[in-house]
Amino acid sequence: MKIIYGVSGHGNGHITRSTYVINFLEKNGCKVKILTYGQGIKYLNIVKKDADYHDISGFDIIYKDGVVRNYRTFYEFLKRFPPNTTKQLIYFFKMLYQYKPDLVISDFEPFSQIFAKTVGIPLININNNITVNILKEIPDRTSFTEKYFAKIVVNIFERKANYHFILSFADKYISRPKESKYKIIVVPPIIRKEVIEIAKEKEYRDFILIYQTSKSMIVRINELIKNFPEVKFVSYGLELEERNNLKKESFSKDNFLKDLSKCKGVITNGGFTLISESLYLKKPIFSVPIKGQYEQRVNSFLIEKMGYGKSSLDFSKEDFKMFLENIEEYKKNLDSYIQDENKIFESKLLKIISKVEPGALNRFYETMFITIIPVIQLNFLKFFFAKIFPIYKKQIKRLRNII
Repeated sequence: MKIIYGVSGHGNGHITRSTYVINFLEKNGCKVKILTYGQGIKYLNIVKKDADYHDISGFDIIYKDGVVRNYRTFYEFLKRFPPNTTKQLIYFFKMLYQYKPDLVISDFEPFSQIFAKTVGIPLININNNITVNILKEIPDRTSFTEKYFAKIVVNIFERKANYHFILSFADKYISRPKESKYKIIVVPPIIRKEVIEIAKEKEYRDFILIYQTSKSMIVRINELIKNFPEVKFVSYGLELEERNNLKKESFSKDNFLKDLSKCKGVITNGGFTLISESLYLKKPIFSVPIKGQYEQRVNSFLIEKMGYGKSSLDFSKEDFKMFLENIEEYKKNLDSYIQDENKIFESKLLKIISKVEPGALNRFYETMFITIIPVIQLNFLKFFFAKIFPIYKKQIKRLRNII
């Protein structure tokens, strides 16, 4: 079976789990062509050098001083949308003719989804981002702008698929839409092979692992370490002040995973991948999401709701003290967390793929190839005017003032 796999290239989370899924598909006889960009390309060039991939244009989040700039991000996306669309159209038409895919899988990559919907190829979406739209509860003190922007991004980047795999560590807080035409399947987060293997060495040593990349957090983290001299910390990702209770490590994937498997707790932002891997290793989490990233706010909120750790907005001394006092309770709650080395996800994915009939695209379009370009163009125009233009028209004055 020939598969197109579109992967968001923002950060490493999407490409990390997608590489696991792609390797799994290839082991089961599938041929996979990857569409990605940014960090996705960099990761593949290091981890999967034999990958069949194409570099496409994609969406990036704009930061300033460690805070997400929602309007600037949206503005840059709108500015690049027309040339990106033209470039993708040309490539997709060529790929359709030469590769003739049977199935499209997407991890938060919109162009591959629109392509599948246009030409009638079965579509499977695999991601955690849609959770922000179907939560039973929302985090306290959520700003309208934060939530509004997150919902816009998800609505733009998430097309209705034949199947939606929602990755979540908090199934009971997911509200499943009643519409049955598009099947929603909630499964535990996908865990990469290295983490599954390191779990055999898991233990609880007397130190807290810190992983943060936002420089705006440095002052608050230094303050936190200073306020708890009796607590031992090991830090990756930031240049922090020298302290007797702090061991600073330069980043190494192997060393980081070893420390993750042996720490008694983790301090991180609200990134889904590290949270998922920490939970798999049964590590309590002190989560401080990046400001402006609603998805991270949601992940951090769910950690606390499930009793797996503590959420904090600003590294407050009181919040961290509460985390330390309850760390044994969090460990006890994590004993009931189930992630079976991706077996649930793998079995469900194979079952769905077995239902896909290869060659449907060939038979349908063999005599109608000349119509595909205008059909795709019309679909992109429909997408632009239905989803992008109304928002752009409404926000343009505000954008000009802010930027």
